[in-house]
Amino acid sequence: MIDRNYSEIVPGLLIAIFGAIVAFYAAQNYTIGTLQRMGPGMFPMALGVLIAGLGITQALTGWFKSDLPRIDPASIQWRAAILILLSVIVFSLLIRTAGFIPAVFGVVGISAFADKGARPVTAIVLSIVFCAIAFLIFRIGLGMHFKLIGWPF
Repeated sequence: MIDRNYSEIVPGLLIAIFGAIVAFYAAQNYTIGTLQRMGPGMFPMALGVLIAGLGITQALTGWFKSDLPRIDPASIQWRAAILILLSVIVFSLLIRTAGFIPAVFGVVGISAFADKGARPVTAIVLSIVFCAIAFLIFRIGLGMHFKLIGWPF
C-alpha cells in the first residue's frame, strides 16, 4: 500500500477550493470583459483560477509522493509562532482604537521577541524605525489619511 502525503493533499485541496470560490464569485458578480478590454472581474477571476491551479498542483504532488516527512513536534518553534500570531491580534485590536502608530509599534515590538536573542532595547528601536517608515510610506508617500494616534480611554 502506498502512503499518501495528506499533509500536502488536504491543504492543497483547501487552497484549490478557495481559488475556485474566488473565481466563481468574480465571474458571477463582476464584468469580466475581454482580453483587449478587461473588466473589473478579470483580475480576481484570473487570480482565483491561478490559486486553484496551484492548489491542485500541490494536492497532486502530495498524492504521488511516497516518502512522508516526519515532523518532530519538539523542532517546531512554538515561541515564534505564538508571538507572531499574538502580534497580528494586537495590531487588529489597536488599529481602530489606539491608531496607526501604536498598532505598528505593537506588531513590530511583539514580533521582534520571536527571535530568542531579542533584547528590549532592540525591539523598541526597531519599532520606532518601522513606525517612521510606515508613516513615510502610507501618510506621506501614498497620501492615506487615518488616525495616527488616538487614546481609546
